[in-house]
Amino acid sequence: MLSRNHTAALGMMVFALFLGAGNVIFPPMAGHLAGEAWPIAALGFMLTGVGLPFLTLLTVAGRGRGEALSRDLPPWAATVFWSLLYLILGPLFAMPRVANVAYEMGWLPLGFAHSPWGSVLFALAFNGIGLYFMLKPGQMIDSVGRLMTPVLLLLLSAVALGVMLKPLSGVGATSASYVDGAFVEGLLSGYQTMDVLSAMAFGGLVARTLSGKGITQPKMVRFLTFKAGLISVALLSLLYLCLFYLGATSAPVAAGASNGGQILVRYVAWLFGDAGSWLMAGIVLLACLTTVVGLGSTCADYFAKQTGRLAYPYWLALISVASTLIANFGLDVLIRVTVPALYLIYPSAICLVLLQALRSRLPNLPLSYGLTLGVVSLISLGDALKAAGLLPPALQDDLEQLPLFSLSLGWLLPGLLALASSVMLGRMRWLASELPSRP
Repeated sequence: MLSRNHTAALGMMVFALFLGAGNVIFPPMAGHLAGEAWPIAALGFMLTGVGLPFLTLLTVAGRGRGEALSRDLPPWAATVFWSLLYLILGPLFAMPRVANVAYEMGWLPLGFAHSPWGSVLFALAFNGIGLYFMLKPGQMIDSVGRLMTPVLLLLLSAVALGVMLKPLSGVGATSASYVDGAFVEGLLSGYQTMDVLSAMAFGGLVARTLSGKGITQPKMVRFLTFKAGLISVALLSLLYLCLFYLGATSAPVAAGASNGGQILVRYVAWLFGDAGSWLMAGIVLLACLTTVVGLGSTCADYFAKQTGRLAYPYWLALISVASTLIANFGLDVLIRVTVPALYLIYPSAICLVLLQALRSRLPNLPLSYGLTLGVVSLISLGDALKAAGLLPPALQDDLEQLPLFSLSLGWLLPGLLALASSVMLGRMRWLASELPSRP
């Protein structure tokens, strides 16, 4: 059993792992657009940006590894899914993106000039520091939960207090898209953080961290993950509320801003003057560092166990080197290449979590998994091709008829219908198999 201090440190570790730079960027823009409706929009954001990842974290940690969620899939399908997920979360997209954001939002604003060699050296140093912490997975609670997270919380608290005590202006007007749908718009903003994918990786990391403390019983792992997760949920929710309010009161500095990061940087500069640049640098660099530590650790652990040829430290080195090299292609290229893959696997990830939660109630597991994931994957493939600009116009016109397809959620209702159909068909098959045996 963990002490209260260790449980609190675990909760702060989970908070820091989820809090990447992207999670700091989305809420200010959503709050700015929501204006007077910012509390409703924030509630929608927290449902998909906090609640759904929390449920995923509990589900995965209780199973020990995210890969346990796919045990009812054919081995080849499970291997393809997890390999793609970890490559995206690791060296192909998420880790290079984190390094880019740390460089552009944390390093350059301090007055350093941009240069190709400067970005290379920064990526090397940044990933090198991350590698140092990743080489000690058993000490993740101590290094992240006890060392980095308290400093990050202190910096974020300074910004939150400044916003609450001295807002830039009154709450702005609600934009047209939020007037009648603030909750839905917030819901979609939280969905776009794609933290469910991170939770599928971090759940296993929490389980392994607890194992390093001698705690391996599934029931105890779930209980401690629940307690620690509640700390993370509370901290993330408070942070998002502050950032939404920051965005709602940012009208004087939001003009011309293309993303929430610009709004946040301008707001902090207005609150703290020149010191604001250092404050933002501390927040962004720490948030990015804790996230890259979690992502790199989970990716290396997966590929080390999957291949059995290279040990965990070697995979860490390979992933860190690949991330450093790919980071130099720039954020725009990374998004253009990888976003289609995200659209393809993210709905399937949500379905795996839902199916695992309902697993004991499904009368025919192969049927439910196969039909639900098959339907969702086909529609998600349309989303992916659309994002890549490869979807034929005629097919796109047909898919646009699906509810929510324009929001990249066209898979939702067909997936639920497929799941319901699989349950009914499964029960009918069971009844048919039972009838001959009755007298």
